[in-house]
Amino acid sequence: MTVLDVRLAQDGDALLGRPTAVSLGEPAPERDEGPLRSVSIAMGVLGCFEREAELGATAVAAELGIAKSTACRMLAALAASGMLERSRSGRYRLGLRLFEIGQLAVDRLMLRELALPVLGELRELLRETAQLAVPVGSEVLYVDRLEGSSAGTMFHGQLYRRGPGHSSSAAKAIAAFNPSMARAIHERGFVRLTPFTIVDPARYRQVLRQVRTDGFAASREEHTLGMSSVAAPIVVRTGERVLAVAAVSIVGGTSRVLGARKIAVVQSVRRAAATVSAELARAR
Repeated sequence: MTVLDVRLAQDGDALLGRPTAVSLGEPAPERDEGPLRSVSIAMGVLGCFEREAELGATAVAAELGIAKSTACRMLAALAASGMLERSRSGRYRLGLRLFEIGQLAVDRLMLRELALPVLGELRELLRETAQLAVPVGSEVLYVDRLEGSSAGTMFHGQLYRRGPGHSSSAAKAIAAFNPSMARAIHERGFVRLTPFTIVDPARYRQVLRQVRTDGFAASREEHTLGMSSVAAPIVVRTGERVLAVAAVSIVGGTSRVLGARKIAVVQSVRRAAATVSAELARAR
């Protein structure tokens, strides 16, 4: 099981509210009014639509054994989040947001398999540490890392398994094409990690605009002194919409990554991310 698989499993457990006494189609215990029960009811409501395309509050309440008022509130809440949508008849059906999240999960499961050969080629070409990162709230999780010859054991610790969004080139590359992550980063706030960390929200927004123009992001000693990185987004396209779901990055000594060969590093990273994006599009 990969790190990403573990993460997805943990996220799934949290979403399902395990351990609970509620499963799809079973009455929810009325004695528990806590948040876990609300999550369980929400999952139960969504499960009802596995069998029927459209449902109203009365049918959902009868299916789950809950009060109609509870069903009404939950259906309205799920519709407000885009998980459900209300039809002209006043009943509910599955919404596009649920489809988008499901497609994103499928994309992430394929990412590691598709990206690993590309990361290997990138590391061999540049002789630096190549990484694959996915967004987790306001942070990035490095689900794969192939260390360069000069890395030693620097990246082995948990400190380097996740990275804060405001100081990571991978997170910048994703956030520039992922409004949800950009919003999460701004809501969390900007903590100074080194003298070079961007802590001004307006400046950060300007950086993201530049990333959208250039197609890559850089972090010059913003997380660790002496170390810098370059990243490019892995994107999926739905119609006219472009969404970043991950990023490829190279990290190493500042003089090696952002020095005389910066142009070569940027071109190689952008090419690697484009290759993975194309492979992901074909796999979808």
